[in-house]
Amino acid sequence: MRVEPYDTDRQQTFSRRAALLGGGAGLLLLGVGARLYQLQVVNHEEYQTLSADNQFNLRLLPPLRGEILDRFGEPLATNRKNYRVLMIPERTPNFAETLKSLAKYVNIDDRDYDRILNDARRKTKFTPIEIADNLSWEQFARINLEWPHLAGVQPDVGETRHYPHGSIMSAIVGHVGRVSEREMTDDPLLRQPGFRIGKKGVELAFDQQLRGEAGSVKVEVNAHGRVIRELKNEADQPEQGQTAVLTIDAELQAAAMAELEGQSGAAVVLDVKTGEVLVMASAPSFDPNDFNMGVSSETWRRLTTDPYQPLLDKTLSGFYPPGSTFKMITGIAALEAGMSPDEKVYCGGRTYFGNRFFHCWKKEGHGSLSQKDAIKHSCDVYFYEAAQRAGVDGIHSVATRLGLGQVFDFAIPGQKRGTIPSTEWKRGKFNQPWYPGETLSVGIGQGYVTATPLQLAVMAARIANAAQAVTPWIVRSVGDVTYEQPQFGPLNIAPEHLAVARAGMDAVTNEIGGTAWRSRLEEPEFRLAGKTGTSQVRRITKEERARGVTKNEDLPWERRDHALFVAFAPFEEPRYAISVIVEHGGSGSKAAGPRAREIMRAVLTKDPARRPPVAPVARPSSVTAGVGPAYPAASVASPRPKRG
Repeated sequence: MRVEPYDTDRQQTFSRRAALLGGGAGLLLLGVGARLYQLQVVNHEEYQTLSADNQFNLRLLPPLRGEILDRFGEPLATNRKNYRVLMIPERTPNFAETLKSLAKYVNIDDRDYDRILNDARRKTKFTPIEIADNLSWEQFARINLEWPHLAGVQPDVGETRHYPHGSIMSAIVGHVGRVSEREMTDDPLLRQPGFRIGKKGVELAFDQQLRGEAGSVKVEVNAHGRVIRELKNEADQPEQGQTAVLTIDAELQAAAMAELEGQSGAAVVLDVKTGEVLVMASAPSFDPNDFNMGVSSETWRRLTTDPYQPLLDKTLSGFYPPGSTFKMITGIAALEAGMSPDEKVYCGGRTYFGNRFFHCWKKEGHGSLSQKDAIKHSCDVYFYEAAQRAGVDGIHSVATRLGLGQVFDFAIPGQKRGTIPSTEWKRGKFNQPWYPGETLSVGIGQGYVTATPLQLAVMAARIANAAQAVTPWIVRSVGDVTYEQPQFGPLNIAPEHLAVARAGMDAVTNEIGGTAWRSRLEEPEFRLAGKTGTSQVRRITKEERARGVTKNEDLPWERRDHALFVAFAPFEEPRYAISVIVEHGGSGSKAAGPRAREIMRAVLTKDPARRPPVAPVARPSSVTAGVGPAYPAASVASPRPKRG
């Protein structure tokens, strides 16, 4: 047998490789050991915390929304039990079939179906999706009875917004609604099933304060993030939102809405001394509970197509020609221009200016009248003359001092400015000069002139106050922040000029022959001073006048005149001011005056000033302003003679 010689070079190569491999393995084991030492010993506490975080999560607990109260503590917006049904997609083998089964017990329309599918796409499969809420007890009980047969369905009891006064307060309080995609932020509260935010009124203006602070509860989860159990002993309870207290009187608000029932209109009542808004009624209105529960397509269609516009807050956003309620402004402007209050102007039923006749509402005329009697009888011819004496810029100056054409520092958003024309305004708006004939239209509150019910109430309050520029406000406190009465600046109108306006308003309601004599308050201590107004919404042609088609009852509702009334009381020591507008109501003396009288009777009988309101806690620095955008210019109609 042949024996091969021993290959020492080969053996040495193998030994070196083995040594290198062994050394590498040793270094690798040393590195692994060092890393394990670092993870298990050096960084023990850090990774123990991360491990606990993977095992335990914090679940958000939504807070109760803060209440809204009237001046005496009556709840205007509160919370109640909310019976709802949720669905967990991962536990639902057939999503569509389960929804179809639920539709037997709750109303799920196409819009709801789209929302549910959108939520299912955006959220994880184990996150509950709200199918329906605000269920009746009968609906909730039936779902619980069928629960074993509805895979993935989860009945739930929570809290939801409730408006105990329904449509009576909706213009003021507003409403809440679901969070839209546009409103979604990084606030985790907004992603909670069924969470609501303010959409209108006080609910919108103070949404952040009313929301409250979320709490949390510690939950144990598995590797997929699914909750295994809750550790309620380690929960941080949510903090309810702040309480908002308003200047509104719920009882008087209800009385005003009752007077406006069946009409499209508005009423505003102010405290002449403090500027507090006691009543802000817009009719007809809507039930804010419908929006909280989710407005059906049928309800939404009804609200948006109603010619009475229930979704419009007419007190702030409705603007109207003020008609004869504007005549005190024209009269004061004429006095400032040098016209004597005792100077008499003859009214023969019409006056000629330019190339046309301007008519008085009384065809046969009023004869010779001083300014007080002109206000009493609402003589158009007198105020055509007064308007020429004052000029449009003089009228504009007085009107703005009395609150028209203004946007106030007010908590509720949505105010419209209205229009008080001037030569500068027309030049900027139309690039046209002002024509003298247009001043006559302005003098009787027609033409370009428009105002809101709130502004007209402020006008009445400033005339009654006689010294200060009364400014309206509506929020007394939010949480521990108290909102004080705004500082009233000087009115800068001569007291003797305001005295003529007040005397004329007193004659309107308390002297036989006054246009609102039938709307007087017979209680001597309640003596009411007012002014009627009837504002046109169209121009009557010569042909229509010749045919006698001038009465509102001859016209369709939407072409009839608006009826207005402004007043203050008691006359000797004014405390409350009011404005009432009845859209297309015809005569102010027939449609608006009697309603204003009954509202003011309720105010004076109750007299909120004699009762202490809810006491606020602290003093604030300033009030949050809510200023709405200016509206497009109104169309201009030639003046038509108006009876106040």
